[in-house]
Amino acid sequence: MDATIGFIGAGNTTEALIRGLRAAGVDGSRIHVTTRSRVQRVEQLRAALRIVPAKDKAALAEAATILILAVKPQDLKDAMGQLAPLVTPRHLVITVLAGVRCATLEGYLNATPVVRAMPNLPMAVRASSTALAYGRSVTDEHRTTARALFDLVGQTIDVDEELMDAVTALSGSGPAYVYLLMEALIDAALQVGFSLDTAKDMAVQTIYGTAKLVKETGADPGDLRRRVTSPGGTTAAALAVLEERGFRAALIDAVLRATERARELGNR
Repeated sequence: MDATIGFIGAGNTTEALIRGLRAAGVDGSRIHVTTRSRVQRVEQLRAALRIVPAKDKAALAEAATILILAVKPQDLKDAMGQLAPLVTPRHLVITVLAGVRCATLEGYLNATPVVRAMPNLPMAVRASSTALAYGRSVTDEHRTTARALFDLVGQTIDVDEELMDAVTALSGSGPAYVYLLMEALIDAALQVGFSLDTAKDMAVQTIYGTAKLVKETGADPGDLRRRVTSPGGTTAAALAVLEERGFRAALIDAVLRATERARELGNR
């Protein structure tokens, strides 16, 4: 990546992506950030990650060819009202907003190429799962640029835009489901007598190793679960409680509800 990247918005998504890009070797001088009101936040990013604060959207659009829109969905209209006159055919606009369709941005930007991206928080450590969908003006070169950018911070996959709300619910929100599981395991470990540090280390390593085994072997998670579940054993006893309490059904319902919420946000 030798393009200059401009971020509009300085929230958690922006920070995580910048951390991943910097870890991948992208020079901080090629990462510019502006925000409407959180000047102190941008200064914190500059101090921690050596990025370049942009005084406003005009300065950002002048410096960067890739513009990453990372504002709150409710701020989209105001942000695009300011940004649209500044965007030229040399720009590629990428949105990471939940529920915001490419066509919505194209309504502001006309023929400007627009890419819709849904990364997740592990992009900060270059382990994101990022889905990409493309607007009507995107060329093969734009696709290559977008994939190259997000490949730096993890795994990238192209999807039909109709699936992006489900992507948001599954992988975008997915880390929160895993963190909740991690919290519960830590709480359980504390109840049976472990110290907090030991409980955290055990829970984190268990989840990390479990995911690594599936990733590196390609094994089916159901097959692996059955392999560690001896009839009448401790794992079987634990899984019986989880099934009785509706663990699987609750997770499925959570993803479906998150998908609905992403659609609601997009229909505002």
